[in-house]
Amino acid sequence: MAGWIYMVTSAKGGVGKSLFAHNFALALLRETRGRVLLVDMDLDYCGDGGLALNIEHPKRTMADLAGLLDSLLPNMLRGLPDCHSSGLHFMPAYRRPEEAALLTGPVIGRCFDLLAKGFDAVVADLSTGFHPANLACLDCATRIFMLFTPDVLSVAHTGKGLETLQHHAFPQQMISLVLNRYDPRGDYPPEMIQARLGRPIQGILPNEPEALAKSLTNRQPMLLGQPRNPFSRAVDELAGTVWTNEVSTPRPQRSRAIREFVMPVVAPSSSPTGIPTDQAIRPSASHTSQQADGDRLDAVKLRIHERLVEEMDLKRLELEAVHDARLAEQFQTDVRKVVDRLMDEEGERIADRDVRTRLVMEILSEALGLGPLESLLADESVTEVMCNGHDQIFVERKGKIQLSGLRFMTGKHLRGTIERIVAPLGRRIDEMSPMVDARLKDGSRVNAVIPPLAVDGPLLTIRKFPSKSLQVEDLVRFGSINQAIADLFNFCVRAKLNILISGGTGSGKTTLLNLMSSFIPHDERIVTIEDSAELQLKQEHVCRLESRPPSLEGTGEITIRDLVRNSLRMRPDRIVVGECRSAEALDMLQAMNTGHDGSMTTIHANSPRDALNRLETLVMFAGFELPSRAIREQVTAAINIIVQQSRFPDGSRKITHITELTGMEGDVITLQDIFEYRQTGLDEQGRVVGHFVASGFIPRFMNTLEAKGFTFPREIFLESYE
Repeated sequence: MAGWIYMVTSAKGGVGKSLFAHNFALALLRETRGRVLLVDMDLDYCGDGGLALNIEHPKRTMADLAGLLDSLLPNMLRGLPDCHSSGLHFMPAYRRPEEAALLTGPVIGRCFDLLAKGFDAVVADLSTGFHPANLACLDCATRIFMLFTPDVLSVAHTGKGLETLQHHAFPQQMISLVLNRYDPRGDYPPEMIQARLGRPIQGILPNEPEALAKSLTNRQPMLLGQPRNPFSRAVDELAGTVWTNEVSTPRPQRSRAIREFVMPVVAPSSSPTGIPTDQAIRPSASHTSQQADGDRLDAVKLRIHERLVEEMDLKRLELEAVHDARLAEQFQTDVRKVVDRLMDEEGERIADRDVRTRLVMEILSEALGLGPLESLLADESVTEVMCNGHDQIFVERKGKIQLSGLRFMTGKHLRGTIERIVAPLGRRIDEMSPMVDARLKDGSRVNAVIPPLAVDGPLLTIRKFPSKSLQVEDLVRFGSINQAIADLFNFCVRAKLNILISGGTGSGKTTLLNLMSSFIPHDERIVTIEDSAELQLKQEHVCRLESRPPSLEGTGEITIRDLVRNSLRMRPDRIVVGECRSAEALDMLQAMNTGHDGSMTTIHANSPRDALNRLETLVMFAGFELPSRAIREQVTAAINIIVQQSRFPDGSRKITHITELTGMEGDVITLQDIFEYRQTGLDEQGRVVGHFVASGFIPRFMNTLEAKGFTFPREIFLESYE
């Protein structure tokens, strides 16, 4: 059982906050007929409460209590605070100002938790404003009283203070506005103030300067020395109203909000409910209740999101803010204010501040970010995110696909997220163009498909770009390559061999291309060409080109082939094409054959021989009726080695073949493996076990390169080297 905790604060000083606090505590004492504690928590100047109650030398302080937290029980609190003759207990924050440093946020929380167990009601007089210590106190509150006076400056400060509390997820229902020093003859009546603040005033205290001055002089609270004064009657009435409402509700279970909210990563499970499949047939009552709560919160989120879209043209405002940091910051601030207000209106019955904070952040993620994808993109263990409609989000972790347990509210929200990704890039997705490739700011690759092509709702696939680029040492540690292969790659790139990286979907071709490109010397001019720019080369002289889809009118398309042709006029030392998918294969081969040695690209294929067959097919897409032999001769002359990358059932990715093109026999291109990976079995965890084997074949290109002055230890190629 916990008592009520009332925090008295203000957004501006000099509004009579402390006088209200000790008189309100006395009024509560009369109402509760129980144990009431007044705490002077003004850390800037502690002492007003003691002066008002004529307690100059307190027995214990909150700083003292902080040192006893681990040894005190609630029933031991009875004799700690000073007790006024009225029966009101009192405790200041400290005796000496330097003791305020002991009252950190966590300590304050533990102190009030303990006090709430020992007293029926606790009233805390805070300092002005919303600094961290005050927020730590407010985190413990079951009700907050915000005092102000009927002047323009005080009302304006109070409006800002309400926005601050709203921003920190304090429900509107737990904040009571109290107007102090009200004079009916004044120019700022309560009705006008309520309209200005957009909140009702719960208490109006009349201006009685002479009576209050006399009270302070006599060190006797108004409720004791002048109980019939209008000020005293107003405080009594407010305390009666508040306490009547409190006793009609269950005792509060305070819940502190998380200051920096991070979307939770839901642990994968074998069923969407998070319960093992064999136990999910008949949900428990608690699970059904949780699901009902989840549905209720989803309904609140949906209503707020729909109202937000109605009130703000999010798409237009976001596009305007894309290239202007100032507009972007203002846009986010404006959206947050609207969401906070709508949460007060739509989430009126949600008192748990943790839940409110989570809902606000989820709504902001939907409106400004990528919704439930934000947490998955922040999770370093997730390498791929796959949305099969709005209610199924799968992820890949360590090569294994798992159901995440997260979801979008509706297909419309998933569609909005897709549009938010592609719009800043000048891409579009609609019924006329229902497929799109794009990228996120961090370089992650995005593919989206919407109806009518996607039958069951929008499909979104994100191949995450690692926050830290993988180095050679990482691939060696992962077992993707060994040190001998790493040394060979370095040598081949520096010696300007033309390299074709082959592999299936998700085998790690782009990662390997990025790694091998890092071996290019820094004094060379590199041109990279991609559909969606993913390569992150660290050299100084890099020109990045990206293709462009057609406009709404079907014009303005720039293909990979156009960019390859154009790159030849850019005086490149190296051309790196993210992937050959079509007719650009012919232009790439011609570039490799006309002095642009050291170029690299990738291709989808399951083996080195399949890579050559696919390359030949792609060249035919160029529309020239070239005989197969002529194409194969071009391929043989252009490409030096093929690096085959594969993904194994355990999710690991490894180089399975490094193969040299050695020439032609008749109409067939001859190949010779230099290294290959041999799998020997699986370990107890189901992981692939094997090793890299040198074939014993000395590559033919070694003679040519050694004649040019490049040296490399030949013993690496010997079968017995490893």
